[in-house]
Amino acid sequence: MKLDIKDFLQSPDYSMEFEGQLIEQNSHYDIDDLNLIMPIDYSGTVFNLGNEILLDLCVKYKYNTQCDRCLKPMVEIVETNLEAHFFKNLEEVFEDEASIEYFELEDSQIFLDDLIISQIITSIPFKSLCDENCKGICPKCGKNLNEGSCNCNEELEIDPRLGKLMDLFNDEEV
Repeated sequence: MKLDIKDFLQSPDYSMEFEGQLIEQNSHYDIDDLNLIMPIDYSGTVFNLGNEILLDLCVKYKYNTQCDRCLKPMVEIVETNLEAHFFKNLEEVFEDEASIEYFELEDSQIFLDDLIISQIITSIPFKSLCDENCKGICPKCGKNLNEGSCNCNEELEIDPRLGKLMDLFNDEEV
């Protein structure tokens, strides 16, 4: 998906709002393992700052996953924001601004696919939970503890080879 800003750059307007859906992925990123549910919604604003173009982008996406505690299949919904800076000529970028990533504006167009997919890749949560109070599964029998308690002992059996580790800090003051 290309965002054409040629008319915007020739107008006296300071900002331009846009929105759309990414129906299919046309970037060079391999996202097969992400289990994304298409389409991906996006909206944003482009600001004309003279030689610099500021893109403020909001991406809303869904993906299939499972709860990390109870392994229940679920759909995770994420909303993430991205700010990107574009220059008509990258030679004008100051070297002391290394904390900001700059892109070169080519033919008055912004290729959104790569920006959206890279933002999704970096924003996927490390942990997915079906509920904040998810009790997980019993480590002994594997029963989903959200559906009720199991008949296993509450206390886990310690492997005898590791039993001495339980006494490791008994003699020290903490």
